[in-house]
Amino acid sequence: MMRRVLAAITLALAAAAAVAAQTNSAQTNAAEARKEMNLGSRAYRDGRFAEAEQRFRRALELDPEEKNIGKNTRLFIARTIQQQYKPGDQTPENLAAGERAIAAFHDILARDPRHEEAKKTILFLYGQMKNEEKAHEFLLSRANDFSLPNDARADAFMILASKQWQCSYDITEQKENKTTEEKESKVVIRYKMPADQGDFIRARQCLTEGLQLAEQAAALAPKNTAALSYKVNLLREGAKLAEMEGDAAQKAEYERQYLEMVETNRGLTQETTGARPLDGHPATAGGAVADESGAKKRTIVSGGVLNGKAVSKPQPAYPPIAKAAGASGVVTVQILVDEEGNVISASAVSGHPLLQQAAVAAARQAKFSPTQLSGQPVQVSGVITYNFVPE
Repeated sequence: MMRRVLAAITLALAAAAAVAAQTNSAQTNAAEARKEMNLGSRAYRDGRFAEAEQRFRRALELDPEEKNIGKNTRLFIARTIQQQYKPGDQTPENLAAGERAIAAFHDILARDPRHEEAKKTILFLYGQMKNEEKAHEFLLSRANDFSLPNDARADAFMILASKQWQCSYDITEQKENKTTEEKESKVVIRYKMPADQGDFIRARQCLTEGLQLAEQAAALAPKNTAALSYKVNLLREGAKLAEMEGDAAQKAEYERQYLEMVETNRGLTQETTGARPLDGHPATAGGAVADESGAKKRTIVSGGVLNGKAVSKPQPAYPPIAKAAGASGVVTVQILVDEEGNVISASAVSGHPLLQQAAVAAARQAKFSPTQLSGQPVQVSGVITYNFVPE
């Protein structure tokens, strides 16, 4: 009997010792993991990215559940690998660093498919590595991933649609494929068939695919003005291509749909932001503005390019989704300035779709000196441009 009691006591003491050892070990690991995180952060700040990566990985090994080191350790690891990649360096070693960074961000997405930074950085890295095929595959996989929320899928469809728009735009806007002429104080652009028929066929294919992608984006996010903007821009491309082909009926149909979508998008913008068109006054077809009764019309003069005439011209924010897709270049915004120098209407007329919304938002904040004609204040119609340059 005594031996059984002693044996039980011995087992209990052994179990208690084991628990104590485990507790001490866990506490030691937690302290060591926090130490590695601190050392890794210091190495990162000092630009020693390879060492920082090793420190963060060691911290994760010591605390795989991330109970003591925070939930962003894998993101820190991915960022340190990204810092080891040098854009523009096409050596195998550097490209391997880029692939390692992409794999690390993919690991984050596997755990959290909605992780925005991981998604955008993967696209950004593919762009820096000039790997359009992989970027396309990645976007297509997200667009068709039914486990993602509709807005995330719509974003993927929008980026894919913008690339197809760019494909067509790069062809239709070539100098040799259009002519310009002054007509009644306006510049009229005419589009003509490219000398290389293959260019036209490629642009037409891009348009067809782009419209399908834009439709899918709009279907997933019907209240998203950006989603509708892609279709607006693609319809404009359709009108240009129809003109190149000499198909007046098709051009008219594209223009009808284009104007219809512009109005739909404008109405949605007003619904979303609470903004009123032209300071609450209904616009006439000619661009003049009627008063409440619709009788009196204000004088509007053409001011051309208004960049240099702005008293204040805030710079637009560079949309993260545009950066991720590698979107850049000039965006032209048509604006209407009232008698006091305030922008009362703004709409993008050219430029990358992913950048247009930011340019329009900035244009609405611009301020101009009041303009007078024969001593009377007048409104001024013109364009303002913004150049988006990747950092």
